[in-house]
Amino acid sequence: MQIKTTLTQSEFAKLTGILLLKRLQVLFLLLAILGLIIGALIAMFVFKNESAYMLVFVAIVFLVLFAFSIFNNAKRHYQSNPRIRQETTYEFSDKGVSISKEGYLSTVKWSEIIRIRKRAGLILIWQNKLVANVISVKDVSPEQLHGMKAFIQKKNIPSNL
Repeated sequence: MQIKTTLTQSEFAKLTGILLLKRLQVLFLLLAILGLIIGALIAMFVFKNESAYMLVFVAIVFLVLFAFSIFNNAKRHYQSNPRIRQETTYEFSDKGVSISKEGYLSTVKWSEIIRIRKRAGLILIWQNKLVANVISVKDVSPEQLHGMKAFIQKKNIPSNL
């Protein structure tokens, strides 16, 4: 079974966000900011502290700037690296998943794949905790998805497809 896919700029930005949220430091920072917002809202409404609105404002501005910087960096990387925009062909077989682009060919054995996840319109084929291959869901037909599920079940790989 063969799937041809190309990542769009918005899909690459989603992928960047997904991978960034896997980092513990980023997750901790976001939780701390959300805690600050909740604490400031409690101070405003429960304890009638009218000056706490400034903390809410600063925290929300920080979250917006953080999201903007993620999108802006992803956009810059997408535009500066032509390999990201190239069409990628995934060939599923009993041996594994063959991945090919212009000037690149690799085969990942089924034993090297630790899990396959579907998130934000993307199918992530994880080789380890840091390396994932990406297929856009928009490029996968229902028949191809069924065939992919059959390979995944046959090889006993954790999946949420």
